[in-house]
Formats: sequence, structure tokens, C-alpha cells
Amino acid sequence: MSTWADSDTGETGKMRRGLTAVIVILFITIILLLVMDVRRQLERLAYATSDNVQWFLAQSESEALSLELAAQKALNSETPDLANLKTRFDIFYSRVDTLQSGPTFAPLREKERIRQNILYIGKFLTKWVAIIDAQDGSFENSLEEFARDASLARTANRQIALSGIKVFSEIRDAQRASISQTLTRIAILTIALVTVLIIVVLAMFRLAQIREQDAQTNLEISERMEAIIATSLDAIVVTNRDGEIVEYNGAAERMFGYPRDVALSQNFVDLILPEPLRENLWTQLMQFKAANQQNLGTLSSLVNLDNVKLEAQHQDGQAFPIELALARTHSRDGEIFVGFIRDISTRLRAEEAMRDARDRAIAGEKHKADLLAVMSHEMRTPLNGMLGTMELFEPDKMNDEHRHYLGVMQKSGQILLRHVNDVLDVSRLDAGKMNLRHEAFDLVELLEELIEGQNGRAKARGNMLTLSPMHPALHEVHGDPDRLRQILLNLLGNAIKFTENGEITIEADCQNGLDEVEIRVIDTGLGISQEDLDRVFGDFVTIDSSYARSNTGTGLGLGISHRLVTALGGDMGAESELGEGSVFWLRLSLAYDAEKMEKQPIADVAGDAGAGFDPEAEQNTALPAPMQVLLVEDNPVNRMVARKLLERDGHTVTEAEDGLIGVEKALQGEFDVILMDISMPGMDGLTATGEIRKQDQDTPIIATTAHALPTEAARFIGAGMNAVLIKPMTKTALRQALLNCRAGQKFTLSDLNFDQSLLNTTVLDEFLDEIPKAQVRNLLTKFTEEMTAFLADLPPHKKRLDAFAAEAHRMAGSAGVFGANRLNILLRTCQEEALKGSRSLPPYVEQLPDTWAATYAEFEKLGLVSAPAEGKP
Repeated sequence: MSTWADSDTGETGKMRRGLTAVIVILFITIILLLVMDVRRQLERLAYATSDNVQWFLAQSESEALSLELAAQKALNSETPDLANLKTRFDIFYSRVDTLQSGPTFAPLREKERIRQNILYIGKFLTKWVAIIDAQDGSFENSLEEFARDASLARTANRQIALSGIKVFSEIRDAQRASISQTLTRIAILTIALVTVLIIVVLAMFRLAQIREQDAQTNLEISERMEAIIATSLDAIVVTNRDGEIVEYNGAAERMFGYPRDVALSQNFVDLILPEPLRENLWTQLMQFKAANQQNLGTLSSLVNLDNVKLEAQHQDGQAFPIELALARTHSRDGEIFVGFIRDISTRLRAEEAMRDARDRAIAGEKHKADLLAVMSHEMRTPLNGMLGTMELFEPDKMNDEHRHYLGVMQKSGQILLRHVNDVLDVSRLDAGKMNLRHEAFDLVELLEELIEGQNGRAKARGNMLTLSPMHPALHEVHGDPDRLRQILLNLLGNAIKFTENGEITIEADCQNGLDEVEIRVIDTGLGISQEDLDRVFGDFVTIDSSYARSNTGTGLGLGISHRLVTALGGDMGAESELGEGSVFWLRLSLAYDAEKMEKQPIADVAGDAGAGFDPEAEQNTALPAPMQVLLVEDNPVNRMVARKLLERDGHTVTEAEDGLIGVEKALQGEFDVILMDISMPGMDGLTATGEIRKQDQDTPIIATTAHALPTEAARFIGAGMNAVLIKPMTKTALRQALLNCRAGQKFTLSDLNFDQSLLNTTVLDEFLDEIPKAQVRNLLTKFTEEMTAFLADLPPHKKRLDAFAAEAHRMAGSAGVFGANRLNILLRTCQEEALKGSRSLPPYVEQLPDTWAATYAEFEKLGLVSAPAEGKP
């Protein structure tokens, strides 16, 4: 049995050894055959690649030559074939692009000489590609230069081709030798090792291959993830389905204060989130675990969303804001959640600082408006007394000399009043709300009036004021004489102020016709240094402290003048040398413009608020029927002037010296109208109006004020007043105010225009003149949709007042474009109240739907919107 077994074992061993030998011989034979086959294939591949490279280099040289020939042909042709030339350029460009970036030609680019030639050709292509693609004809004009550059590029390309063939030949020879040696060694080593390992290799080859691939993939992923997590600036926290932390990077250690070894295996919710958030998130986690694995359940509000803002908690218990991006993925251990966390404390502080800066800027603008309003009031109050008193004079009882003096005083007073208004022009000009006239006037006469009016001031400083001879065409020009007078008075005043015992000359030229009239104010005064010349037109600029000691001023004059010239469509500048004098010039068109004449504003409503009367209206105003008038005014001069004007027209006047007395008399007597001053000691006009309105909603109340800004006028109407009369009062303005407030005429908050209409037809007509009616309908349809969405979100939430104010401002601008006066001012009032966080906002908000509905109805009547229409209120 044993012998048989041994014999059998021996036979089996021989068979196995024989089989192994056969397998080894067969394997070696196959390897040798494969090596020989691989060698032959590599040789063929090397030859083929070399041939391709040589063909490509030769072809690129051919393309360069073709490009040069095409350039020479185009250059010598009367009608150059640019299309063919561009085609040859594009082909050559593609060849060079392959040469520059193709991996096959990387060895060429390593050679310094070849690389320099490639760079040279690249510069040639970069230089000419923009010129060739341009449509302005510049390429055709540059054919000679292009032909010269193309010739140089062909020469560089030929050097590349010659050198490249040699380089690739050397490379391929070296590669073939190396491959042959390597394969020979592989064959020898394979023959030596295969006899020992063939059985193991055959058995384990497939399994080892799979394992190696898996291990390599896992290793790459692991190394990549470790590098990302370790170097990330954001905290990265990875948890399993139970919320236990399985990965925790260095940024998380710094952010939350827990070391990595402490954080691992801890629950994310308990470790990082503050107490108020834990219960809610725990509930979501439990629901998620109980749900199907494919369903995120209530965690869908966090998973796969970016920038979810939460509060986190540091190790020391301090809470801080974070942004969390949470994603779900899978690992060998099951489902995991990867959270990317960013501390946004610094960003939120910066945003808060920006909001504070914005609020301060808004407050600063409000303070500026308040300053202008107070300044207007303080300057207008004495003017009101002076001009009003002059209104009481009876010219027919004066001699000619006194009438002349009175006329001079009235004219000077009106000029002074316009100067007060000029201060307010800064705000109007910056807002683009300045109304400019376009009318015929005599420029020569205007300049002569300026010379005559300023001659006394000039002589007082020893100056000679002269006017150069004028061109006859300047006797009839078109423009805004008041604004031009304001500009020239400013320039002339500055020239007198900074010139002593010198000469000041005004010149005017129209060499290019009235389309370009140049006016110059030339002085021989102190002059301005070149470094200061660029800033003379800024606001509040006083160039030299020596000037400030002897000459006072706010530094606003030149800034206003520059704005006015720009608004008139002109240009303004200055030339000066220190100690030699200055020349201030302005150029603008004073030619007739039919379009501007058609759009001539009827009247500049005081304050541009749409709620005042023009104090300089020239039209004849009918006398209102006698009325019982309560005059509430603290200034005795203003009170006397107003009483005289009222009594002269037959009205009965009851006076009140302050707001408190005014309230008592208003509630005790019956009056047809109340004239209420705004700025009074004790109880001001707004407070007094509020007290009266508690018991009397019918008696019209007209505000009498020097606060001429639009925001102020809107605030007076919002307080319960019916209209605004801007001081100084004149007979015409006062009569018009009383006519509009006659008995039986009902005023409401929305009646900011005295014509009692919802729409300003002048604005709307001008808009229709500029824009086709069909386009206006489209714009109104869009505006209707925006208003519908705006009204649907009313009333505004307290936390969204800033957003509401911004939207109200935007809607008010649109309403103003379409001439919707009442809606425009109501929206602006809502904006201002919202910015102040005022409790008085709700009454204005409640009026918006009805005002919009009435406005929409007016648009329907004009055929500008369809009825019924989608989004109609």
C-alpha cells in the first residue's frame, strides 16, 4: 500500500512536475513571443509617430509659407483677398497652437532655441489676432506690416521644423533602445521568477489585482479627505446617523474649543449646539432615524442646503453665529453626515457696522434737510416782514422819486429772496429737481444791470467795473435769465471780493453763433494757485486762509454756479495765476430751442412739494368772498403784514400770538379758514393743528412757513393741514390760497395739489410726448403688477420697515414718472415715516389701496390701461 502510495505519489509528482514544466515552457514561450511582438509594435509605433511629427512640422512650415505668400499677394493686390488671408492665418494659428500646447511636442519646448522661436511665433499670433478679428478696417491698413511679420514668423517656423526633426529622431532612437533593453531584462527576470511563482501567480493573480485596485482607490480617497479636512479653514465635523462625531478637524478645535480626542464619539447636538436648539434638532434626528433611509424626513430643511444660519456654543458656554452646510453621504460603516461650519461673527459685525453707517448717512441727510429748512425759515422771516410791509405802500400816493425807491427796494428784496432760495438749490440740483426756464431775454441788458447793481461795491474797493462791447446778436437770446443772473452775480461778487484797486471786466462772445456763447469775468485780483484751481468749484471751499480773514463766505457759491451751468447744459471753468488775477468762464447755448419752449414750466411751485403757492405768480387772481380768518402767528411784523393784506380784501381777521392761544380761539369761534404759522415758541403749528383736529375736522388750515423743502410740506399735510403757503406772503399767493380754501371745499391728506386732481396732466402729457402710447401702456401694466404685489404685503412688519421704506421709495419714483401726484406723495410720506419707525405710519398705509384704486381709474379713463385688467385694484 505504501509502495503503491509512494509510487503513486511519485507518479503524481512527475506528472505535476511535467505539467509544471510544460506550463513554464509554454508561459516562457508566450512571454518571449509577446516581448518580440511588443518590440515590433513599439518600433512600428515609434516610426509612425516620428513620421507624424515630421509631417506636422513640414506641414506647419508649408502653412507659414502659404500665409506669407497670401500676405504678399494681398499687399500687392488692389482688392486684397482678406478672407483667404484670414483663412491662412487661422490654419497657421491652429498649427502653432498644437505646437505650443500639444503633449507630443513637449520635448521640443524644452529646447531653449526652439522654445524661443515658438514664443516669437506666439507673440506674432497674439499681436495680429485682435487686429484681424476687428471690423474697423485696421487689418487692411496694416497689410505691409503683417507681411513683414509673417515672413519673420515663417523663418522662425522653418528653424523649428529643422531642429524638431533632429530632436525627435534622437528621442525616438533613445526610446527604442531603452524599451528594447527594458523588455530584454523583463524577459530574463520573468523566465527566472516564473518557474517559482507561476502556480501562486496563476492562483492569486485575479484576487490580487482586485484587491490592489480597491486598496489604491481607498488610499487615494483617504489621503485626499485627510488633506482636505486637515487644511480646511472652516470647521468640518462628520457624524454618523446617531449624531456621534467620527471626524473633527483642527479648525473645529479652534472654533469650539474641544480637543479632537474629547470631541470624537461625542454627540454633535449636545456638544456644539446651545440648549434652545438641542430639543428641536433631537426631535428631527429621531424622526429621521425612524423614517425610511431614502427619506430625509424633517431634516430636509438642513441636509444638502448651503449657508444655513444657526447659533453654536463654545466650550466656555459662549454662543456665536455660524453658517452650516450639511450633506449626507455613505461610508463602509453606514450613512454619515458631513458638516462644513463657518464662524460668521466678524461678518455679522461688519454688516451691522455697515447698517449703522447707512443709518448715520440717512440721519446726516435728514440733518442737512433740517438745517436747510431752518436756515430758510430764519432768513425768510425778516424778508417776509420787509417785503410784506412794502406791499402795504400805496404807489399812487407817492411822488416819482419815492416810487422809484420803492421799486428799487422791492426788486432788491426779490433778488435777496432768490438768494435765499439759491441756498436750497444745492439740494434741488443734486436731486435733479431744478426747474429751468427757456425764454427770450436781452443778455446785454442783463449784463448792464449787473454792472450797474455791483458798481457801488466795486468802487468801495477801488475797482473799475467795465463791460466789453457786445455782439448785436446777444440782444436776443433764449435761456433762463434768472439762473444766468445768479451765476454771474456769484462770479462778479467773488471778483470784487478778491480784487482791490484793480480792474474787473465782463466779456461775452458768440463766434460760433448762439449755440456756444462764452461769458468771461476777468479780474486783476489775488489769483489762485494751480494746486487749488481744481477744487474751487467744490462745496464749502475757501482757497486760502488769508482770504477767510478778510472775506467771509460759506464757500457754496461756485459750487452752486457750477451745478447751475451743468443743469443749463453748459460748461464752466477757471484760469488763474497767483498774484496775477483770475478768469472765470462759462460756455452754454443761448439759441432758441422749440422743444424746450414747449416744455416750459408754468410755475415753480414753492419747495417743489406740490403743496405750495408761487409767491411771484404774475396771473391776476380773483378776490375771494369775505371770510372769517384766524391768523396764528408769533412774529408781530408778519402778523401785521398778513392782517393788512387780508383786511384790504375785506376779510375779518382774528389774531393769535402763539399756538396755544390759536387752539383756544379756533375751538371757541367759527372761522372759514385758519392761517397757521409752523415755527412758534411753546406750542408749534403742527402740535396746534393736531389739537384742533381732535375736535374740528372741517375748518381748512393753511400752513404759513418758510420751511420750503418738499419733505416739510408733505409732513405738514400729513399732520392735518390742508395746504402750504410759503413765506414771504404776497397778495397774489394769499388770495389764491383763500380761493382754494373757500367754504364747502373739502381737503384731505391726499390733496397735495391744489388742482384737486389725482394726476398731474402736465407731467403725464410730457411723458406721453416722449414715449409712444403703446409703450406707456406696457410700462403701466408692469407698474400695476408691482403696485399689486406691494399692496399685498401690507401692513409692513415692524422688523421689515427698512425694506418697506425702500420699496415705497421705488414705487413713489414710478408714480411720479406717470404723474400720479397723490399716490407719489403718499408713498413718500410712508417712506419717511417708516424710516423714523413712526407710530403714525398706519394711517398713511391705510390710504394706499384707495388712492391706488382712484389713480388706476383715472388711467382707465385716459385709455392707458385696459379695463378690466389683471392686477387691477
